[in-house]
Amino acid sequence: MNENVSESALAHPMEAFANEIEQRGVLVADNVNRLPIYGEPYISDSLVITICHRGVSHGEYDMQPVTFTSHDFSVIYPNHAILALDSSDDYCVTLIVMSAGFYEQLRHRFTYGNSHVFHSRPKFHLTDRQYECVCDVVRLLKTVSRMDFTRSKEAIATIVDVFSLMADEFLQQNEGKTADSEEALSRIYFNRFYECLVGHYRESREVGYYARELGLSPKYFGSLIKKETGVSAGEWIARYIVIQAKTLLRYRADLSVQQVSDLLGFAEQASFSRFFKQQTGLSPKEYRLC
Repeated sequence: MNENVSESALAHPMEAFANEIEQRGVLVADNVNRLPIYGEPYISDSLVITICHRGVSHGEYDMQPVTFTSHDFSVIYPNHAILALDSSDDYCVTLIVMSAGFYEQLRHRFTYGNSHVFHSRPKFHLTDRQYECVCDVVRLLKTVSRMDFTRSKEAIATIVDVFSLMADEFLQQNEGKTADSEEALSRIYFNRFYECLVGHYRESREVGYYARELGLSPKYFGSLIKKETGVSAGEWIARYIVIQAKTLLRYRADLSVQQVSDLLGFAEQASFSRFFKQQTGLSPKEYRLC
């Protein structure tokens, strides 16, 4: 990697908003009626929970289409790619955004029975009663998050614990059953694979590398990921790198293609250009001009 280019160069225009969230720990925003539309996927290191009160929005989650409607509840874990496309005029949601630092402190509270489902499928629909219960907890969380007292973070952690248990219980009720052992295993390995990809995509783009990191044979690893997501492990790797590349090329005009290549861990610019064109149909320079 080029020593003259730091990883902070991966910053995105939304980082100004992220910095505010990092300072506060948890931000509860009510009556949000417009989505931040940047035209490209955005990968955040924050945890984002949304409760849709009314209206409809369309977008992509990890490059797969997703639609949010009234009384939909979603949990978007850090490092997943989000692309907002449009929303209806009556669209209204509550957003709960947890900073990366605070999430790391509380991440063990997001490991209940069905919580892993949100990594591959970020939302489910609440019944009217469930929606009322969720809104009650959100109001409490909003109040506590704005208070300034010695044990405020401890109080927030307790509320988050209740919130996580509630989401897990409602998901289980609405799905009608818990995942069988085989489904649960594939989801667990997908979650581990995704976390490994986030941490090591600059080091390797080979499926075998991630299989070894998870202690699996490449064939078995590939079958688990394909079964869980419908997408091959190789495609997941390529998608993630392309999103990172597009973000840098689009929003960091101060970086040369060579510097982008270095940041993404390619041995040489030519390799990066070939990879990018193979995945997108455009060279990095062409993409910047379009």
